[in-house]
Amino acid sequence: MPDEQLVLHRRQKVPSMSESVRIVDVTPRDGLQNEPNPVSTQDKLVLIQKLVASGIKHIQATSFVHPKWVPQLADAEAVSAQLHRFPGVQFSALIPNLRGYERAVAAGIRHLEFVVAASDTFNRKNLNRSKSESLQLLADVGKKAERDSVVLRVGFSTCFHCPFEGRISARALLSAVRSSRELGTWRAALCDTDGMAFPDQITEALVLLKEELKLAPGELALHFHDTYGRALANTLAGLKEGVREFDATAAGLGGCPYCPGASGNVATEDLVAFLDGMGYETGIDLEKLLDAAQFASRFSSRPYQGHLLRAKRAGACGVTPTAAKAEVS
Repeated sequence: MPDEQLVLHRRQKVPSMSESVRIVDVTPRDGLQNEPNPVSTQDKLVLIQKLVASGIKHIQATSFVHPKWVPQLADAEAVSAQLHRFPGVQFSALIPNLRGYERAVAAGIRHLEFVVAASDTFNRKNLNRSKSESLQLLADVGKKAERDSVVLRVGFSTCFHCPFEGRISARALLSAVRSSRELGTWRAALCDTDGMAFPDQITEALVLLKEELKLAPGELALHFHDTYGRALANTLAGLKEGVREFDATAAGLGGCPYCPGASGNVATEDLVAFLDGMGYETGIDLEKLLDAAQFASRFSSRPYQGHLLRAKRAGACGVTPTAAKAEVS
């Protein structure tokens, strides 16, 4: 097929460029929380600055969790105090309980994510309480959020697979989301915490949530880890069901201290290139995003987890490019 026909064929398959996708970069929180070597507050702010320079408008900056459990995020207040330097960006933070909520609000954060697991076992491992206890806590947080004009998003971990319980059925996920929606009409972020989900699970869950709970696609977000290299395939499944909000981390950093075997999130640069290639609008400058990914990768205790930085800037990943040798017939 000639090049012109290939371009025409592609344009017939992609959506209108006016159709945008929201990227929530969670590198400063999810990307760093599991790293063993401390990252300074100043370095976190430089990372945020680079993400903002790339055009990212939604960043999860930290988590107000007890420093005993996640020492890497002990500087939540110090980071939050400097976020005014980045006007026009919506910053959020993760909260596990009422104390976390109070700290976050006192620090000036007005977009918060309350976390609860679809798996009761993981909820106990991660939060030291049952799922039902977390939902009761969500009710209390929700009342305070309404009073304080704070926007909540509920993040559901282990939505498709749990390292302790195995595969999570779509019906079990539906039950967890329904319970939260009975408390408040907050957006739901479905998280593939250990990266074990398959595209058919994503489709089944989204269809069920839309049919049973009448959720609009705009009320849903997806958060994929890329442990088994399925995150972009799962993203495509989410796009086909109308979801237009996805979490990611620069350089594919991330992992969960309480989820054995979980690797990093889908790399923000891979996700943006993937979306750009299909004609979605992200508003993100890919070259500047690679700058952020290159900077973020220095904080990783593992080799680079994404793809695009290696392909575009191999030297930044410790790979020495080699020139291909021409074959002589």
